Amino acid sequence: MSIVRTVLLAFGAVILLAGCQEDGTPRPVHLDKGVYRGAADTPLSAEQVRALQQRTAYQGVR
Repeated sequence: MSIVRTVLLAFGAVILLAGCQEDGTPRPVHLDKGVYRGAADTPLSAEQVRALQQRTAYQGVR
């Protein structure tokens, strides 16, 4: 039974450590409501906008 217990403890440790941050940089704890602090989105090209408009047009037909 001790081998099973050791394997389960090792497995649990691996699961817990998998949730740790790889880079170790601190994350913001206090967030302002309605404020996005991530990287700015890249604008879509005219072709990408047209393709999205075509896809949404097909969704309305169903």
